[in-house]
Amino acid sequence: MSSIEKALKSHFGFNKFRSQQQEDVVKAVVKGDRDVFVCMPTGAGKSLCYQLPAVLARGITMVVSPLIALIQDQVDQLQARNIPACSINSKLPAGERRKIFEDLERESPCLKLLYVTPEMLASPSFQPCLSSLCSRGLLTRLAVDEAHCVSQWGHDFRPDYLKLGELRSRLAGVPCVALTATAPRRVQEDVARSLRLRQPLSFSTPVFRSNLCYDVIFRDVLPDPYKHLYAFAMLALGDGSAGKGCGIVYCRTRDSCEEVAHRLTGLGISARPYHAGLKAADRTEAQSNWMQGKVLVIVATISFGMGVDKANVRFVAHWNLAKSLASYYQESGRAGRDGLPSSCRIYYSTQDRDQMNFLIRKEVARKQEKRGSEKEHDRVAITDFEAMVGFCEQEGCRHATISQFFGDKKPNCNRACDFCKDPMIVRAQIEAAARLSTRTGPAQSKEPRGPFGFDSELYAGGRKGYGFERWDEDLGWNEEDDSEKRKKEFGDLFKKQMNLRKGGDSKEVFVPPDADCPLRDAGSQKIPKLTVKAREHCLALLQSALEHQGAADSSER
Repeated sequence: MSSIEKALKSHFGFNKFRSQQQEDVVKAVVKGDRDVFVCMPTGAGKSLCYQLPAVLARGITMVVSPLIALIQDQVDQLQARNIPACSINSKLPAGERRKIFEDLERESPCLKLLYVTPEMLASPSFQPCLSSLCSRGLLTRLAVDEAHCVSQWGHDFRPDYLKLGELRSRLAGVPCVALTATAPRRVQEDVARSLRLRQPLSFSTPVFRSNLCYDVIFRDVLPDPYKHLYAFAMLALGDGSAGKGCGIVYCRTRDSCEEVAHRLTGLGISARPYHAGLKAADRTEAQSNWMQGKVLVIVATISFGMGVDKANVRFVAHWNLAKSLASYYQESGRAGRDGLPSSCRIYYSTQDRDQMNFLIRKEVARKQEKRGSEKEHDRVAITDFEAMVGFCEQEGCRHATISQFFGDKKPNCNRACDFCKDPMIVRAQIEAAARLSTRTGPAQSKEPRGPFGFDSELYAGGRKGYGFERWDEDLGWNEEDDSEKRKKEFGDLFKKQMNLRKGGDSKEVFVPPDADCPLRDAGSQKIPKLTVKAREHCLALLQSALEHQGAADSSER
């Protein structure tokens, strides 16, 4: 038995590698004579590709990872296996940070893996430590996890990841391994160029996973979407009480997370919300209960799930559209990591599509205005979202669409998607949604608007209000999204819309007969206890009543 096989058994408890490719990657990283690029699907065991070599190495492997939550999850797992690993981040108590630096200053540190965010790696406070490790020859390897964040063509581009290329020029002789689950050919080439990988050995696995079944449900045509989601979850989980699995529902907004979790729990399935607006202790409790099987369904924003090692996720449902097909593949791929049949579903809404399209295009325009020029990669967000929409609205194999997006050959779906199972049902859904959109859709305008002609950004609160869980949200970095300029723009937009709702400058004000009605002061912009959700609900009821009245009038004629 080789030293690699012994370490695999003694430190990680595995008798063999998950695949031949995983073994080949580990051996290439251990050899260390060339940089390595790894593109393998979620659940293929990418983390082991640098963790096992780190155990065998003399010095320290530095791992760059995008999220503190993801880092902590991996550090906890390594420490549970008695592998010396830790993280230096902005949330670390001063005492713990001091102990880590003291260990790193020793002639032979105990530490094997040091995890940092790209922001921490670039910070002035960390530079003396980095320089010291390099000068003493203790930095054995640089591992860049979620490497698609390096590329401006990638779906989760992080500006600070670009600085890693400059860092590589300072790390003479230190080999690098870059790993990702979601990188089309163009992104792979950009990552290699940006990280200045030296004649990299490239390992790539086709994205097709035969145990995942993909389908799309048009939410607009459902009588009760929440009951539909509940039925889907129960079918996917089977006898959940017997510990047969769990599920994830992804929502774009925090309010949606709360609402969906509440509705599912009311219908009889244990569900908990998870988003950045919750207290850290509440998020930790929700994730812990879900990991332990005490909660069957976690309803989360995209801030949840990256790197979570739970094998028996039987379904992943998207209540809202993902921002790109690459994002969707990564998020849906958290289902079925144990290789057993699992379901991936999107609840598609044309209103949701239009809102997302508007916000993405506005953000692209804002960046161009700030920069004063247009760059080729500016349209990446738009084209990636269009690919996501095409995936939902097409009449074709879902697996084939995903594989072709990533540059792979068309796989043998074998009825593992709704279209290949029954194309007539898919076609009927598309036609029903088109008829509904024609009958009740918003008036045509240059910009997408909500179902009652409202400016969709106003009532969502823009990018932040729609719950785009930014990668930097937990790091306390806000850039310019909350600048005075953007606040003023929003304030002006709000006042303009309120004037429209009040009938311009008209001084006539409707006074309800009930003196206790919270809508009495209709000229006020702030109505006590009236939430956006309640307002939209009232308007939905009003629209429904008007439609029924119109239908009744037509029949009388």
